[in-house]
Amino acid sequence: MKKILQNRRGETIVEVVVSFMLLLMFTAMFVVSLRYARAMSRKAETLRETAYAFCTGLYPTGGTGPSWQTESGKESLRFSFDQFTVDRVQLQSVETQAQVTEDGTTKEEKHTFHRYYKEPTATTPGTGDNAQ
Repeated sequence: MKKILQNRRGETIVEVVVSFMLLLMFTAMFVVSLRYARAMSRKAETLRETAYAFCTGLYPTGGTGPSWQTESGKESLRFSFDQFTVDRVQLQSVETQAQVTEDGTTKEEKHTFHRYYKEPTATTPGTGDNAQ
């Protein structure tokens, strides 16, 4: 009986409490990370739906394209990193509207898309502006 009472190989109550507190802390961090992941997933889905709605306005169905508005006249764009110039380029824009649902509310938003456009030339391949 004396040997059983003097045995010190078991866990103390302090070790049990510390390990339980560590378990609770790790569980709390895991739950918080799951909430954050769920919120970011919802936000990504909303952004994806919004982008899809805007692109639907930009590329409508039925084979009709958007009506691009020319914002500037023909100009030259110079790219210094490759030392080349593109002549007769126009800046164009088109405005699209989309219904955006965010946090349970639906609202109408507008977005303007811009592009640089160069009219196709009637040169034969390998000659003129298109030669490489």
